[in-house]
Amino acid sequence: MPGTDTLTSASPHGQAVAPDTQTAGAVQPRGLPGWWSFIEDRLLLNVATILMMVAIGIMFYEASSRSLLSESHWWAEELVRFLVVWSVLLSLGVGTRHGHYIRMDLLLNMMPQGLRLAFSWVNSLIGLGFSVLLVVAGVQEVAHLQAIGMFTESNLDLPLWMVRLVLPLGGVLYGFAFVGNIILLLRGQDPDPPTEGENL
Repeated sequence: MPGTDTLTSASPHGQAVAPDTQTAGAVQPRGLPGWWSFIEDRLLLNVATILMMVAIGIMFYEASSRSLLSESHWWAEELVRFLVVWSVLLSLGVGTRHGHYIRMDLLLNMMPQGLRLAFSWVNSLIGLGFSVLLVVAGVQEVAHLQAIGMFTESNLDLPLWMVRLVLPLGGVLYGFAFVGNIILLLRGQDPDPPTEGENL
């Protein structure tokens, strides 16, 4: 899949070799530090997955409670909404840097390498600018909600500024995705090279 970090390499005998079985000190496919991939793939994705699983569990509990006990819990819908938003915003940057988004692959793969890199620069700079705006707007909203002391609508009674804290946090993580692309571009690498068979 285009844009993924984890690639396999072929051995001299034609067999696929997993990245962890390659020789020590080998350059990673994307050229970013190991701790960067650890935070993205091991930390953020696992936290986002756990939040989404909790949201699914609460939705199942709420549906079962309505069907079997004719009881509805007002807090369940609100908590599910918060968990889904947190899960998406925490993993948005990782998904973007891995190339898991809708794009015009057909057009990009027909471009020469230099033009692809130029468009990658434009994409990374615009994305980084949007991330900065998201962080600034998120910080302002969190500060405003904290000042007025607003709480959530349901009986959860959570401070709303804590819930909306994911906006600046998600913006920072989203920005790191484009920072990673810029680092690769400065090294002359394509952040999202086409995989074998995609070049037309």
